[in-house]
Amino acid sequence: MEEYNKKKNEQLGMPHGTANNRLRKTILFSLLKKYGENICFQCGKEIETEEELSIEHKIPWLDSGDPASLFFDLDNIAYSHLSCNVGASRREYKVESGKKVGGHNKIIHPEGHRICSCCHESKTLDNYTFNRTKVSGYQDECKECKRKRMMKYKEG
Repeated sequence: MEEYNKKKNEQLGMPHGTANNRLRKTILFSLLKKYGENICFQCGKEIETEEELSIEHKIPWLDSGDPASLFFDLDNIAYSHLSCNVGASRREYKVESGKKVGGHNKIIHPEGHRICSCCHESKTLDNYTFNRTKVSGYQDECKECKRKRMMKYKEG
């Protein structure tokens, strides 16, 4: 088996896993172009080359209430220029003002809404507790999720 893998690596000029990933990206980019979906989620401009293509999550999955579900949720996937995606990972914008406010991810939600860090639903601001220590001015989780968490805490 080891000889077989070594032979594949030699003939491909790279590890077989690397070649498989490159092939998948080539296929994905080809399909995106074919269906006109090669538009950057961050800047709205066309992604012109395969090398520029990056896959990102619209809502950050890491440290969320349900990271595995959010990671694999296809509605949470977007395509970006690699440079736009890397740049977005270094900033956060309040959608209402469009101003840079610091942090590590771009949070996307309609004006007057927030996305709950627990249930990941977009809800109006009256569903959140005010918190002046937060950049947004509101808690990260909605009142309903907080109530459920507190009930579990009291039971346990």
